[in-house]
Amino acid sequence: MENHPAKAPGLVPVGALRSGDPITDINGGGQHYIVLESKTLGESCVVLELESKANDQLRVIEASFPADYVMSLTPRHPIL
Repeated sequence: MENHPAKAPGLVPVGALRSGDPITDINGGGQHYIVLESKTLGESCVVLELESKANDQLRVIEASFPADYVMSLTPRHPIL
């Protein structure tokens, strides 16, 4: 996995996230996602396309965040 810049261990600014990164929104209820796509809009906004799995159903959502918003990288679990 590629290292990301972070202010605290495990925390990553949304603008540094890459496709395939497993993340947890620690400021938004602890939801788990996989980043599908990241787009920077200007200097102050990042739009993420995220995959979420809940109740055995996959959802794809698009959400915008301030550029200084941070997410927690979630350790990757091997597929058994």
